[in-house]
Amino acid sequence: MKKLIACVSVLFTAGCLPLGEPSQIIVDGQASLEFEPDTFSLYAELQTRGDSQAAALAQVSKQLTTIRETLPKMESLTHLTINASAANISPVRDIECLEKANYGNEGQCAVEGYSASIHLNMAGSPATASGRALSLVSELGASTVRLGSYSLSKPDQAEKAAMDAAFKDARAKAEKIAAASGSTLVGPIRIQHGEGFADRRYGPMMDYSQRTLPAVSDVRVVTPETDLDLAPQPIRIEAKIVAAFKIE
Repeated sequence: MKKLIACVSVLFTAGCLPLGEPSQIIVDGQASLEFEPDTFSLYAELQTRGDSQAAALAQVSKQLTTIRETLPKMESLTHLTINASAANISPVRDIECLEKANYGNEGQCAVEGYSASIHLNMAGSPATASGRALSLVSELGASTVRLGSYSLSKPDQAEKAAMDAAFKDARAKAEKIAAASGSTLVGPIRIQHGEGFADRRYGPMMDYSQRTLPAVSDVRVVTPETDLDLAPQPIRIEAKIVAAFKIE
C-alpha cells in the first residue's frame, strides 16, 4: 500500500539559451511515498555449554535443528530464510583463577568445559509476523534475539513508483507554466536525477530487480506461547528530479 504525501518544489523558467537550442521550461519534481513493509529481519544467538567440545557442539546443533524445523511452521508466516553462517567454540576456564591472573595468563587456568555458539540471521514475511517470530525463536532456546529492521521485498519497484510520481509532479508544473505563457508543452528533452541531465525521454532510469524469500511449508501449526504483536511503521521513499520540457 502506498500513500502520496504533499511536497513543495521550486519552479524554474528558461533564461537566455544558446543559438539553436529549443525554447524550454525547466522544473523540478518531488514525491514522497509511504509503503507498508512486508519483510522483517531477526538476529539471534544460540549458546550452549558442555563438558567437552563435542557435547557443546551437539547441544547447539540440536537447538539450530529445532529452530530450522519449527519456525517455518509458525502460523501466519509465509516466507522465511535462516542463515547460520557463523559459529564459535571456546574453552570455559575457572573463573577464580582468571580473576587472580587478571585475565593475563588464561592458559594457566583449568578448563571446566566448553561454550559453543551460533549466530543466526533470519528474514521473513509478512512484517506483521515479526513479534511472534521473535517470541518463538526465544522459546526455542535462543539466548539472545533482536529485531533487526523492516523492509520491502521489492524496493526497486517502490523507488520506481516514487520516481514516476516525481516526474508527474514536474510535468504538472511545466504544464501550468506553459499555459500561463501561452505556450504548448511538447515533452521532456532532458531529465536530471543524481548524475546529471540525460538526453533521453523519460523511462526506467535503472535496472529493477526484486528480492524473493523462500516460501515456507504449507503446514503452519506452531504458535508461540507469547503472542507479541508488533506494529511495523511505513517506509518512506522520496525522489526528486529536474526536467527540461520543450515548448512551442
